[in-house]
Amino acid sequence: MIDPATRARRELGAVGIAAAVSVGLLFLWFARDVLLLAFAGVLLAVLFRRLATWLSAHTPLSNAWALALVVAALFGSLVGVFVLRGPSIAAEMRTFQEQIPKAAESMKGRLAEYEWGQRAIDAAPNPRALLPDSPAVLSRATGIVSRTVSALGSFAIIVFLGIVLAATPGVYASGLLALVPAGAVTRGREVITRVYDTLWWWLLGRIVSMTFLGVVTGIGLWLLGVPLVFPLALLAALLSFIPNLGPILSAAPAVLLAFASAPRQALWVALLYSGVQIVESFVLAPIIDRKTIYLPPALTIVAQLVLALFAGIMGVALATPLTAALVVLVTMLYVQDVLGRRDIELPAR
Repeated sequence: MIDPATRARRELGAVGIAAAVSVGLLFLWFARDVLLLAFAGVLLAVLFRRLATWLSAHTPLSNAWALALVVAALFGSLVGVFVLRGPSIAAEMRTFQEQIPKAAESMKGRLAEYEWGQRAIDAAPNPRALLPDSPAVLSRATGIVSRTVSALGSFAIIVFLGIVLAATPGVYASGLLALVPAGAVTRGREVITRVYDTLWWWLLGRIVSMTFLGVVTGIGLWLLGVPLVFPLALLAALLSFIPNLGPILSAAPAVLLAFASAPRQALWVALLYSGVQIVESFVLAPIIDRKTIYLPPALTIVAQLVLALFAGIMGVALATPLTAALVVLVTMLYVQDVLGRRDIELPAR
């Protein structure tokens, strides 16, 4: 029989836990954009720090000078590309934006030649009915400018956080370790190191995959005679940063543009994207990801969908590395340490 005082303490403790969880969830909801920006900064810091550490180990440069050289080289390369190829890239992007609606109209005309295609067109909403009036157009234009400024500001914040975190990682690691009991400091270092390694190998895998997909897709589109090869190849490379969903999104405009020229060419383009993705998923990815943890595709897709509802496109882009870091934390801190299941290791290929 539990005495009333003990029961009251337990009930009070349960209320306190429920209140703490509620406050934590509210904090995550209202601070989701800031937290995702911070995590993006951490990813960039991992990239900067790993490259700087390698450079410092193979040259007489100190860590600080190696980091400065890495940052200058990366951003100098971007500036150089835009200076040398900026006008032509901008022209191709404008052409790309103009051709997509025309390709959609061309596909609509071709589909109208078939009975089933005409039924699909009739069932679709009228695009003209979706066009806003002049004040709405002005409002939308203002919104686009505002979003552009916001995106540039977010990029600046991510870069700043990446440089600051990469410059003095020990300060922040020591701050985290100060929150754990003295007897768990060694284990805390192991967890931080494993998360760091996991994020690095994931980033390296994405960089290699993005390069492979962009180059091979560009060559394939050029051989097939598809217009606007550079924007389509760049889109394939950038969207491959988002596993599973990214390749599907990048294939849609390429197939659409090819269909405007000839339906048979659209079929070849679809086969090209499918073949490149199969090679990347079943040949390249297993080789790259051997040193990182394995995330089942279903888990990755669910995480992307949840974070898409939670934080939009930013959440989708960061869902996979965030899930990988959480899997490491849950496995090491809860499964192994709290439950005592040291026989369970981090999932690997």
